[in-house]
Amino acid sequence: MPDNTKIKLPPSLVRVGQEVPVDVYARNGLLLVKKGHYVLTPEQKERILHAGQVTVDAQAALSEREERERRARLAEAERRAQERLREANPLLEMDQLTHRCRGLLNHFYAMREVEQSIRRTADQLIRLAETGPDGLIAACLLVPFNDYGSTHSLHSAAILAVLGRRMKLPPPELQTLLCAALTMNIGATQLHTELSRQDGPLNPEQRAEMQAHPLLASAVLRDLGIEDERWHLLVQQHHEEYGGGGYPYGLRKEEIDPGAHLVRLADVLTSLLVTHAHRPGHLPSIALGRLFRGEFAEFDPTFVALLIKELGIYPPGSFVKLANHEYAVVTHRPSDGKTNQPRVAALRSPSGEFYGEPHPRNTRLPEFSIVGPISLAQAGVRPSFLVPLWAP
Repeated sequence: MPDNTKIKLPPSLVRVGQEVPVDVYARNGLLLVKKGHYVLTPEQKERILHAGQVTVDAQAALSEREERERRARLAEAERRAQERLREANPLLEMDQLTHRCRGLLNHFYAMREVEQSIRRTADQLIRLAETGPDGLIAACLLVPFNDYGSTHSLHSAAILAVLGRRMKLPPPELQTLLCAALTMNIGATQLHTELSRQDGPLNPEQRAEMQAHPLLASAVLRDLGIEDERWHLLVQQHHEEYGGGGYPYGLRKEEIDPGAHLVRLADVLTSLLVTHAHRPGHLPSIALGRLFRGEFAEFDPTFVALLIKELGIYPPGSFVKLANHEYAVVTHRPSDGKTNQPRVAALRSPSGEFYGEPHPRNTRLPEFSIVGPISLAQAGVRPSFLVPLWAP
């Protein structure tokens, strides 16, 4: 009777210079080649294939293993493709950084190599400011988040990365500046999140904690082994104000480090852009205009002018209404320095209908000139729909 438990050895299982993956039997049932045996020559391969058989169970098990390995390779290839996509698109990369900073700034004592993680995050922001500054700015306005405290620090650092590039700051100074922005509220991250959801005034305990948080943040950083004294100085002074009304030291203008003043500027701007329980967020153009007029605090006018010139009156990621009544999103800052004529993509027709895909518009043309800003809610578009606009 024929042996139905064995089949002819498939040629794909025998390769010169490789191990045989299964036991191979002769037609009389005797073991011919044991699993793991190396096939050394083409002649040896031919002899094994001519006489060899393999059990049905072994072949099935091997096929199952190969299928698992194939699926694992496909999954890994997909993971790598998604990773490359995140690295290529600033919005997707910032989404990843948002999750990283949430864990890092809320659970720092449970983390390993905190200083290295913070410096790597700063370096990542610096790279994004070099390779995709428009997308980085847009990400601060469009990428959703649910932890204000950590995301606020990340957005402040991102704006500083873009501004520091404009100022041509030396790399070590820029990295330290971003590290300070990322950690300016460490130890009080949860408090900042709670206050963003609180529609009433601070209670005495919250006020005392807020007044102390620059020094608390510095103490936490020392406890984590960070010894960079300039980093500590920037964190300690990031709430000092030119008029002497800041905290914790009440320093005057000439006593405040310019880097700490820059951190404060980014801190105030990014806070203004976010809706809190006690007030709505400002549209970017409105917030920048009020900063320029000194309505929130006294800032160095040179720094404010640089910030507006770098971000533009209508920063990437903000929404505008065009002269032809289309609604559009700003995608890129103007290359000629004209802050009121950025590149935009129309999202909705004058009748209010959504376009199937965004349509580029030249805002230098009268019919496509910008009439004024609108909110994300007015634009009525999901931020995820806009992600491809900043793909490389």
